[in-house]
Amino acid sequence: MTTSPVISIVSPVYGCRDCLEALVDGVAKAFDGTPLDWELVLVDDRGPDDPWAVIEDLAARDPRVVGIRLSRNHGQHLAIWAGLQAARGDWVAVLDCDLQDDPQVIPELHAKALAEKVDAVVVDRGDWIDSVARRQASRGFYWMIQKLSGLTLNHNIGNFGLYSRRLVDLLLTFRDKEVFLPAMVLITGLPRSEYALTRGDRHAGASSYRLASLLRMALYIVIRFSDRPLKLSIVVGLAFSLFAAFFSVLLLFAWALGSFTVQGWTSVILSIWFLSGLILAVLGVHGFYVGRIFSEVQDRPRIFVETTTLAKDGS
Repeated sequence: MTTSPVISIVSPVYGCRDCLEALVDGVAKAFDGTPLDWELVLVDDRGPDDPWAVIEDLAARDPRVVGIRLSRNHGQHLAIWAGLQAARGDWVAVLDCDLQDDPQVIPELHAKALAEKVDAVVVDRGDWIDSVARRQASRGFYWMIQKLSGLTLNHNIGNFGLYSRRLVDLLLTFRDKEVFLPAMVLITGLPRSEYALTRGDRHAGASSYRLASLLRMALYIVIRFSDRPLKLSIVVGLAFSLFAAFFSVLLLFAWALGSFTVQGWTSVILSIWFLSGLILAVLGVHGFYVGRIFSEVQDRPRIFVETTTLAKDGS
């Protein structure tokens, strides 16, 4: 491709090798009959099914398909960032490769963005066609982020959406080692709109997110975007100090009235254990933040790209 496309579509690929052929066909059909030039950036996040050979074949058959292969697994959001760095379009759409996100609506998102003069149109996923456990886990994930970080995120909004070049360029100035697209789009403050669309069935494969993965990601996001857990640890510490002071007064009165007949009350030991555990937990919260600081000051590249299907001149 020698000219910049109007729309770049970025799709991280992990565990869904069998979806790629249908994804390319779906994107091509979405733009068929429209004046919009497009490119599809497939980012191989080194999934277990090794999709790179398929990506290379698709790129060889259609120059509008671009392959980016990471040197190791980076996770979905950093894979998206690798795609954003490679995308050349005036607008950039982000969607999952499993076709739960319907590429047919991308031209409609583009028209909506132009009509409403916004920098992002994000897709509200409506009623998911997915397991109840998966939907509840996602809802709990967003609830935890909102309560601990202070960011107001709609649990029905994920990565799927269309973003202007201005917004993408602003996002790429962020130097955070961990990234989370919905939150970072929100904190840019640029105007955005929503588009309601019920999510479809997965074309192939299965979600790689498990409860432990969601909890770990939520923890990283909270620490990255908020100092609220640090403030909460101060509140908890003060609350327990006030409780201990009040309880000490009660014990003093009980001792004066002769209520204690046995020395070495067992609850003293239990209280020590409990408060020691609380102290260690609070120190652990602080430790997470110190660890994030350590990661930032190392200033290592957050994404390692092994190879691409692009020529050295980027064409």
